[in-house]
Amino acid sequence: MKRRTALGLILAIGMPAGCATLPTSGAVASEPRRSQASDLGGAAIDPDPPAAGASPSLIIDGFLHAMATYQPGYPLARQYLTTAAKTTWNPDIGVLVYADGTEPTVAADTVTMDVPLVGTVGADGAFTAGGDGPWSHDFGLAKENGEWRIGNPQAGILISRYLFSSGYVRHDVFFFDSTRTTLVPDARYVARGNRTPSTVLKMLLAGPSQWLAPSVVTVVPAGTTILGTVPDSGEITVPLSQVPSNVADRSLMCAQIAEVLRQLPDVSQEFRLTAQGAAVDIPEQRDNGTIPFTMADRYDPLASLTSQLFAMSSGRLVRAPDTFGGTARNVAGDFGTQNWDARAVAVATDGIDAALLVGNQLIRGTVDGQGTKSVLTRDGLLRPQFSRDGGLWTMTTSGEVWRIDNDHAVQVEAPGLKGRTVVAFRISVDGQRIALVTQNNGAREVGLLRIENGTSLVVNGWRSVPLLQDTTPVVGAVDVGWSSTTSLTVLAGIGQPGDVVEVDIDGIVLHDDGRSDLWSATSLAVSARGSRKAVGDSTGTVWLYQDSFRWNRLTGTMTAPSYPG
Repeated sequence: MKRRTALGLILAIGMPAGCATLPTSGAVASEPRRSQASDLGGAAIDPDPPAAGASPSLIIDGFLHAMATYQPGYPLARQYLTTAAKTTWNPDIGVLVYADGTEPTVAADTVTMDVPLVGTVGADGAFTAGGDGPWSHDFGLAKENGEWRIGNPQAGILISRYLFSSGYVRHDVFFFDSTRTTLVPDARYVARGNRTPSTVLKMLLAGPSQWLAPSVVTVVPAGTTILGTVPDSGEITVPLSQVPSNVADRSLMCAQIAEVLRQLPDVSQEFRLTAQGAAVDIPEQRDNGTIPFTMADRYDPLASLTSQLFAMSSGRLVRAPDTFGGTARNVAGDFGTQNWDARAVAVATDGIDAALLVGNQLIRGTVDGQGTKSVLTRDGLLRPQFSRDGGLWTMTTSGEVWRIDNDHAVQVEAPGLKGRTVVAFRISVDGQRIALVTQNNGAREVGLLRIENGTSLVVNGWRSVPLLQDTTPVVGAVDVGWSSTTSLTVLAGIGQPGDVVEVDIDGIVLHDDGRSDLWSATSLAVSARGSRKAVGDSTGTVWLYQDSFRWNRLTGTMTAPSYPG
């Protein structure tokens, strides 16, 4: 079998020797929304059909390899199945991703697997981390016409974590927040050879994933389908069965389509839209009838986000230096002229409003203005944050969630935090998801909650984000931030806090940003715009991330670093 020896080693030990972490190149692509990269990397796998006289172990080996390379209907993988199993096996039902370092067990003519699951991908392409204990399966090998074949294949695709990271690409589909002013990404995973305009558009038309659905809306009419063929490259015409009757909603739907298509590497920067074969008009289209991808930019939450770093210095709120060697500048208002024993800072996305956490009080004011007000008094308050709609949020360590609007504090129902102690939280820039560090039964865990917008706000839907380097968990999480709309930065460490790692929201790809041996890190500040990162330590030093594991110390004594939003 071509390359069987090398790939057999991958399946046996999970990753090639010398790799220190899940590959950061050739891994599942966590691409920027505007990426036009055509080379997505990944290992090329060239499977062969079963050889005559192949043993049970070679049959299983070949079946696993054949599933790692996308083919419509997976005809080559079916050659490893019995005649009956060929007709019943459904590879489109989903994907089972199992842990590296595990392999099938062969005993005479019986082949089984008993492995921990990293996660599953549903038929909609959405990833769910973990599983309900080890996954066990007997492949039911049987002889057919004198050759071993698999009579009991698993439902869907079965693949190791390493081969999943090589063979699948993350592609986000987009829906709107409840105000229909911000696009929210919904991560999906597509086999590398099946990442086509038609595939990703069908994901959009089918609606949001089960986890995200309570927090977002779509303007795509229910039951909308693609009529005809969508080209795989160049200028795309999207032929739909229907579009919204309202012109404003048609524009919103086009923004969703634009954000989905613009991630593809081989398409032009505009598309055409038809309904029942007739051209559809929207105000944003060009004279030639095309709709530019850029029409969706107005719904990008990063567009209005400022990236000035703030901190406390000598009891005053300051703008931290933008360059190494610069000096901090006090803000002009009360927060910059009066003394505040503040342990945490929040600044609104536009850089105008601010809040300080002083003792057990949350004090609100403006960055450069006069007048401050205590808006909440509570024991155990954590660092506050402004969401993009101007709401001021905070939590307590016991799991209370509070939102302050017009200086009026309202407790938000939070069933997703039941039984958890909250260590840190940050709201995504789109305002619909919350990243948290919690403690449960003595163990620190990073996870996500969604903000549901019904008759009242509800924080619910705990979803764990695993942090794994090889098979070793990264433990001791202290703080978290959003480094993009789909990735998190975590201050953590094995044994002690201090390492900074970046992970996508599904926990599939993890990058290590390193640490300084000179710091005793206590807090993290991250801006999703430009993925800026800063660390505050117990000595009053703020460290700014430069690149490639390099952290530089900013001049002066500063604490509680914070980026807007």
